[in-house]
Amino acid sequence: MPIDHDQIFKQLIEAFFREFLELFCPAEAKWIDFGQVEFLREEHFTDIPRGERRQLDLVARVGLKAGGQKFVLVHTEFESEKEPDFPRRMFRYYCQLFLRHDTDIVPIVVFTDDARWKKPVPDHFELGVAGKTFVQFDYHLIKLKALDYRQFLDSNNPLAFALMAKMGYNRRERVRLKADFLRLILASPVDSARRSLLVEFVETYLPLAGREQTEFQQIVANDQQYAKVDQMITVYEKQGIRKGKQEGKQEGKQEGKQEDLILLLEKKFGKVNAALRRKIRQIDSPKKLEALLLAVLDANSLEDLPF
Repeated sequence: MPIDHDQIFKQLIEAFFREFLELFCPAEAKWIDFGQVEFLREEHFTDIPRGERRQLDLVARVGLKAGGQKFVLVHTEFESEKEPDFPRRMFRYYCQLFLRHDTDIVPIVVFTDDARWKKPVPDHFELGVAGKTFVQFDYHLIKLKALDYRQFLDSNNPLAFALMAKMGYNRRERVRLKADFLRLILASPVDSARRSLLVEFVETYLPLAGREQTEFQQIVANDQQYAKVDQMITVYEKQGIRKGKQEGKQEGKQEGKQEDLILLLEKKFGKVNAALRRKIRQIDSPKKLEALLLAVLDANSLEDLPF
C-alpha cells in the first residue's frame, strides 16, 4: 500500500503544532496563545481553473497572547512533489481563506519530497502590470531535504528529532543516524502517545533491511547510550512489527502487540503474573497498546504504567 505522506505529516504536525511553529516560525510562535488552538476540519475550496474541489491540508484557528485580533489562522500545506505553479495556488488559498474568515493568516508550505532541487520553488508570489508590483505575497517555505540535520542535533525540540529523518544527510550515515534519532526521541520529555508518533515517523522514513538492519542492531546492543533504543527494538525491529503493517489479520496484529508488551515487560521487570497477562490481553485499543509499549521504556516499576 502506498504511503500517504500528506496524512502522516498532517497527523504529526497536528500533534506537535506548537513545536512545529517554534521550530520553523519562531517569530509568529511568540505571539500565539497555544491554549487557544482549534483545527478547522472542513476547509474546502474550488480550484477555479481546473474546477476541482480541494481540501486544505491543515488550518488552525489560534488565539493571540496580547490583545488585538481575537484569532488568526495558520494554514499549512504538505507537498510531496515540486509544482511550477504552486506559488499562485498558495496565493489563491490565502485569498479564499481571507474572504471566508476576514482575519490575518500565517501561510506555510512543507515540501516533503527527497528530490535535490536545482531550481528552488519561490517563497513568494507577485501580481503587477507594466513593471509595477501591486501584490507581494510571501509565505514560509520549508524544504526538509535542503536542511542539514546537524543544525538540529542540539535542539530541545522533540519534533526536530523525527523530522531529521527527512533532512539532508550522507546515505552512508543512515544506520548510525537512525539510532541517534531514536535515542533523542526516547530521551525527550513527551508523553508516550506523542512519542510513538515520532518513533513511527522515523521507522517510516528511515527503513533498514539486510546488512543495514544487522548493523543497526549491533550498534544499539553494544553501546550503552542506546539502551532505550535496544529495549524498543524488541518490539519494533526484532519482531518486525510496525504500526499499520498489512500482513495477517487484524486480530493477529492485536494479539501480536499484546504479546510484545508482555515480552518487553518481562525483559525489563521480570516475570509477568497471570492477572496482569489477562489484563493486557483484554486491551482492545491499538493506540493504547502502542502507548504502553513506549511507556515501558521510562517506567521504573509496573506501578508506573497506566494499565
